[in-house]
Amino acid sequence: MSTLKIKVVQINIYKGRYFKELVKFIKSEKPDFVTMQEVTTGNFNLYDDKNANIFEMLVSELGMFGVYNGDLKLKGQNSSIFGNAIFSKWKIIDKNVLVLKKFRPVTNLELDGISGEIREKIDRHLLCATTEFMGNKIDILCWHGAWTAPPQDTNETFRQATMVYEYLKKLKNPFILGGDLNAVIQSKTVSLIGTIANNLMLVANAKVTTNLKVHKIAPLGFLIDYIFSSEEFKLKLINVPGVTVSDHLPVVAELEIDL
Repeated sequence: MSTLKIKVVQINIYKGRYFKELVKFIKSEKPDFVTMQEVTTGNFNLYDDKNANIFEMLVSELGMFGVYNGDLKLKGQNSSIFGNAIFSKWKIIDKNVLVLKKFRPVTNLELDGISGEIREKIDRHLLCATTEFMGNKIDILCWHGAWTAPPQDTNETFRQATMVYEYLKKLKNPFILGGDLNAVIQSKTVSLIGTIANNLMLVANAKVTTNLKVHKIAPLGFLIDYIFSSEEFKLKLINVPGVTVSDHLPVVAELEIDL
């Protein structure tokens, strides 16, 4: 038996707004796995090139294996997609998507407007990549939780959390889940996932993961970004670097597992 060290980065990338800074940061961290939300194409992009496919650009820049699932569409523009991605230094041998919510195409004004009537209704999913290294399999999961402003428990947020909980229960491999859950650490949504996986943010020296320098809700701030792991992992270090690579701050965890 040997002990394997693993580094994970979780980050909502704000539709590529700080793409160059994001790539530089991830390369400097040299993670084994990255979980990302708000990975976009087309006119969803806050990146300068509205024709860019942010996922394909990241695969090229990072030199990692990757999987992507985009579900939310921009009204009248089928090439504009919004979703989740997972990157891995390990070979990805399987991909699964758990649909949490289906909705119609939206406009950017509906998605980013102040009123936010549709935010809790938009498409959501859980993305899972099964990775393999020297015969050892680990499931890496990425989740963007139902959006409420301010973050709060609702019937819909808890319904989606329950679906994620039931999916995690059935996994046979050790797993790591990264996500922007849009839920605070005391919520029923987060607490439910914490009954089946270790919530690493409970020991993190951070009270906020929204970037107070650029997030539109500033000066308010919330801890809504998380890394969870199955019981096979031992946490060695977790931190929330104060870097501007998004309107969220990244979460970085170093873990060990005996294989």
